[in-house]
Amino acid sequence: MRCIMSFRELRIIALACATGVVGCGGSSGPKLPDPVKVSGVVALDSQPLPSAMVFFVPEGGKEMGNGATGITDANGTFELVTVRGKGRKTPGAVPGNYKVWISRLVGPDGSPIVPASDVPPADLGAVESLPSRYSDMMMTELKANVTAQGGTFDFRITSH
Repeated sequence: MRCIMSFRELRIIALACATGVVGCGGSSGPKLPDPVKVSGVVALDSQPLPSAMVFFVPEGGKEMGNGATGITDANGTFELVTVRGKGRKTPGAVPGNYKVWISRLVGPDGSPIVPASDVPPADLGAVESLPSRYSDMMMTELKANVTAQGGTFDFRITSH
């Protein structure tokens, strides 16, 4: 288990949750394709991983589009949502290549913490429970290519 997340990492998570990872997709930029349905399952050591945040971040400087986020349910299942201009949430992700990072914060007692706008995770003693090769957006090994047909992406990760 990694120590308490840095203030910078917590700000990134809060920003990602609030804006759909990268920007608003306002009307002043180029017209982006509509998001397509993207779902999947996250399993840790072959067991469903509940209460994990899944982030799809556009890869490469030339990729256009918003990132997308989702939270796993009790079965480890997630569905992505893209936030576009003025906070409008649209199910799915814009087609393109993505870096994927998965974060699961836990409190001092080991119970999962999903960041909410009212209490910062640091105030709850949150720590990252997943290895940085999955949970650090700069170090992640996970990738996804979302096609115009959308798709299902299953991530089988390990605790060591």
